[in-house]
Amino acid sequence: MNRVKKKCEKYEKKEVLMKKTIFWVLILTVSFLFAELFPGNAEALPTFARKYKTACITCHATFPRLTALGEAVRLNGYKMPDGDELYIKDQPVSMGVAAYKKVFPEAVWPSDIPGMPPIAIRVIGDLVYDTGDDAGARDNAYKIEFPHEVEIFFAGSFGESMSFFGEIEFEEPSSPSTSFKAWLMWEDIIGENVFNIKAGNIGMQEIDLPNTRNHNRITISKYLAHEKITMGLDGPGLEGNGFGKVWRYAAGIVKPQDTFGDPALYLTGSLKFGGLGYDGSGGTAEEGGLETTPSGYWRDDAVLLGGFYYKGDDDIDRYGVDARWNVNDLSLAAGYLKEDNEASNLDEDILFAEAEYFVYPWLQPYVRYETLGADAADSDEARFIIGTVLLARANVKINIEGKIYTNNEPQEALGKDKNVDNRLVVRLDYVF
Repeated sequence: MNRVKKKCEKYEKKEVLMKKTIFWVLILTVSFLFAELFPGNAEALPTFARKYKTACITCHATFPRLTALGEAVRLNGYKMPDGDELYIKDQPVSMGVAAYKKVFPEAVWPSDIPGMPPIAIRVIGDLVYDTGDDAGARDNAYKIEFPHEVEIFFAGSFGESMSFFGEIEFEEPSSPSTSFKAWLMWEDIIGENVFNIKAGNIGMQEIDLPNTRNHNRITISKYLAHEKITMGLDGPGLEGNGFGKVWRYAAGIVKPQDTFGDPALYLTGSLKFGGLGYDGSGGTAEEGGLETTPSGYWRDDAVLLGGFYYKGDDDIDRYGVDARWNVNDLSLAAGYLKEDNEASNLDEDILFAEAEYFVYPWLQPYVRYETLGADAADSDEARFIIGTVLLARANVKINIEGKIYTNNEPQEALGKDKNVDNRLVVRLDYVF
């Protein structure tokens, strides 16, 4: 009987493994077929809602904006900062037993992979009404772009000290473009959280002003400062980073994409006073931690100060500072960026300030004012970004946003970004 029972158990294990393998293959196939049919940057990761069997608002205020806990999870290699194993509901697949650690280097260091495919999909569609100066010269000032972007992304961890992120992005079916970005991070090389190494498309998150980075914005329009900082910096690179309760830093070398120039160097850092720490410590039940009440999960009463420096080839220097103040339901931020370009003999200054307010957990109006000052004639710009975001569901978002230039409205006819001139946009954005 025991022999028969063991054979049955062995057969059941093989059957479960086969089903999981088939499921993985089906999910990956469907995901990539979906992407090919609908030729966008993502940080809203429902992957972890499935992993921890929890709501998106555990880590996101208004996605992709992270809560204080969400930022701690991101920095910690997509693991809960106070003991990931306590919260995992989808158990990972073991890649070696823990005892291998005791006989290392005579054995491969054990790890694990996610039990379910760590894949999520984001779809973005826009309804655009162009009110720019050249709108009357076009046949139709209205435009529907659905989908405007489709993104497939995956993220997770390999055991205790290694994490990964990847994104496949398809933009604008009318003139399709495709991009792929990914990185792998090896953590805790020197002390806990003190020094980690990241390799891959490292610039997609850290080459930015630290407290107002583009991947964390809730607006449709990107920051002018981000557009200037990250131009062509999605290429491969190597980064060292670390964090504690009140500090975090990142420094790296990156190869600008589609160029033959020398690699660029960058350094960014931030200090946080109050609220939940970058390492997930401190805070209260009202400040973004796991015990946060449903009516205030976005709150994190804190002041964040940050700086950024970039040294590129062709004698390009960029440096800037930013600050964010969160108090109850209000978030205020401001920043400054300076570029010195000796090759083109062109200097630019960018200033911005913004305010966001939670009227309800599902309703968040916002306003941002930005100016760009440049040496070149007629290159100065000034604009308002005014709008509101509504969460129809935790993973379904609607933005209504106006972009209004008060100085030198750029025109599509000049060959600039299609979204630069005055316009009203309604965006549907959902992830699953």
